[in-house]
Amino acid sequence: GAGARRLQDRGNARAEESAVGEALALFEQAIRLCPSAALFESVAQCHLMLDGIGSPQAAREAARRAVEMSPEWVDGHFTLGRTHLEVRRLEDAVASFLKVLTLQPDHEDAAHELEVAREQLRRKSGGAQKALGAPVDWQRRHGRKLQRAKRRRRPLWDAAAWTSRGFASVELAAHFGNIYENIERVDAVATSAEDFGSRFQASSTPAVLRGAMRDWVAMGRWSAEAFADEFGEKKIVCDHRMGLELQMADFKEYMECQTDDTPLYLFDHNFGDCGSTRHLLDHYQVPEVFLPDLLQGLAPEVRPPLRWLLIGPRRSGSALHKDPLGTSAWNALVTGSKLWVLFPPCTPVDWLRPAADRDVAEDSASCWFLLWWRQLRERARQWPAQYRPIESVQRAGEVIFVPARWWHAVLNLEDSIAVTHNFCSRWNVRDVWRCAHATHPVLARHLRRCLAEALPEMHRALAERPPEAAEGDDPEVSYLSSREEPRTAEPHVCSGGRWPGTWCGDGDDEASSSDAEFLECRASVKRQSVGPDL
Repeated sequence: GAGARRLQDRGNARAEESAVGEALALFEQAIRLCPSAALFESVAQCHLMLDGIGSPQAAREAARRAVEMSPEWVDGHFTLGRTHLEVRRLEDAVASFLKVLTLQPDHEDAAHELEVAREQLRRKSGGAQKALGAPVDWQRRHGRKLQRAKRRRRPLWDAAAWTSRGFASVELAAHFGNIYENIERVDAVATSAEDFGSRFQASSTPAVLRGAMRDWVAMGRWSAEAFADEFGEKKIVCDHRMGLELQMADFKEYMECQTDDTPLYLFDHNFGDCGSTRHLLDHYQVPEVFLPDLLQGLAPEVRPPLRWLLIGPRRSGSALHKDPLGTSAWNALVTGSKLWVLFPPCTPVDWLRPAADRDVAEDSASCWFLLWWRQLRERARQWPAQYRPIESVQRAGEVIFVPARWWHAVLNLEDSIAVTHNFCSRWNVRDVWRCAHATHPVLARHLRRCLAEALPEMHRALAERPPEAAEGDDPEVSYLSSREEPRTAEPHVCSGGRWPGTWCGDGDDEASSSDAEFLECRASVKRQSVGPDL
């Protein structure tokens, strides 16, 4: 409308005065009122003139939107070609400039830029030769990268161990065809934040939101192929605990051909801080039922990682664990499908441990599901109601809510892409207060300050009467242990007086908390966010 045109005119004026940052802000404000191809092209031009981290990627994304809205617009294709050159997508740049010359054969600037792109492409092709002139064996190089990544991820496994169980031959959908589906699904549009909070968050009840992702750009844009095209040469975090990174293009190829029992799983906590992937934050919105998030009030230097981009091949996933610091979580699935199993926080830990004869690798989601879950599922039928598990398949476009301190394991039934956030709201602040106080007093002090500013009455109430320890939920324990501990008697035993098999391995690992890990990688985030590459 008229408001957007006025903002566009003001933006053009500021751009002519070299106030590019101000012009960009005005154009983006106009887009929120009335998006148009011209506005997106202006945003792309501004990003091309800026030197900030991620500007070329942001320019490319804006130019792409302009071309989508006006497919035959010469200026749009020309600007898109320039953005391709900036990010070294030379083949795409050539294609864009050829498109310009098809639409306007006498476009001199496009003809010049086409020659520049072709020359750079020739140099790139020439540089891809070894010193003796032999062509590079890219497939072999890709294989070596993956071998190094696998050795780093699981140093005790040889190459054969990755496929020794033959899980790739299992049809997962058929194997897990008869599941409980005992989770409630609610319409995000018809459910207010207050209603969702009182029904599910206050009662610590998992739920699935439908309709919360209907307007997300990610739903039409995110795929392994698109990511490899946009930032294929950039390294992304595969496992922050081991400092494991892979180029997105390599990971995409791995997803397409892998037959591993327990595949590598991209779990990137830094995508919002890196210039090459920061624009992905604009492709989704936090569902309103999970706002406000008190963690956002923490100073950047003390705020723990709170969001992750998840890209996983089928059979990858997360072994049974609790999320850190008493936070709740939401997980939004963009592509694929996931099998979820959740247990209430007070479920005795030793009931959940795989029997020793199951030979389950502790951090392998596929092992837990394929070798242990079906047996545990039958046992759980005999448990008291307060310990009964929840089992559900999450489909693309659904958001699952995981309440604070619930045990959960996740298996990707298909190649999947998701985004997940941990958060602290007024509904779970008692859990965060209790766990942070027990595991990280310094962070707890900062959280209390945030709470005092955001919810002073609740802060006073908790300060006067701090949350008591929850029965059966040790804040120090967020993973299953392989160490033998006194076993809690289950409500049903077989005729021999105990469950068949044993409940422990022969290791010495203590039950561990993810809280320390959650906070220790804060320093890693700071180091990695200073430049455009991870």
